[in-house]
Amino acid sequence: MAEFRKWTLHFDDGNNLIDGKRVQDPPGFAAGGGGKELVTAGSNSKHLNMDVALLKQKRQDAMMSRATGSFKQVGFLCFMMWMSGNQIHLFSIMMLVTGIYQPLSTIFSVTQAIPQDQSGQLDLLKPRLVFCAIQLAGLAFALNKLQGMGLLPTNPSDYVSFLQLPVASEFAGAGVRLNR
Repeated sequence: MAEFRKWTLHFDDGNNLIDGKRVQDPPGFAAGGGGKELVTAGSNSKHLNMDVALLKQKRQDAMMSRATGSFKQVGFLCFMMWMSGNQIHLFSIMMLVTGIYQPLSTIFSVTQAIPQDQSGQLDLLKPRLVFCAIQLAGLAFALNKLQGMGLLPTNPSDYVSFLQLPVASEFAGAGVRLNR
């Protein structure tokens, strides 16, 4: 029967020897201790300030990345609205309602999308404004789509029945020339 050895780790020898043979360092390992050393409060405050500033910048960049992350979602929704066409069909109406509802509900929940910083060090105004601007662009596309479908009331005759309808700027006659 085979003999089983118990697993052991030895951190105290430091000469990289196992069973008398030298073990190579793994790829990418820096033998000079390339890691950052811990900085105590009184030792080197310049490095500490750089690390805090770098951490703050990374957190600010993460908030901006979170704000611009919705661009893909809004862009895809606009593409789907464009692909559904300007005819009044079930799918195009459904995409239009989604295109209006989704940006509005997302703008009203901007504090959940970009939460308040607990430390109060980050400037959240710019990421929130970028986030809202992206959502407003999607809403503007949906309203343009609503206008293109002829469902957005833009003329005074849409509100009052005794006014005349505006003259159509173009019309289709299915390949037959029509005289006006």
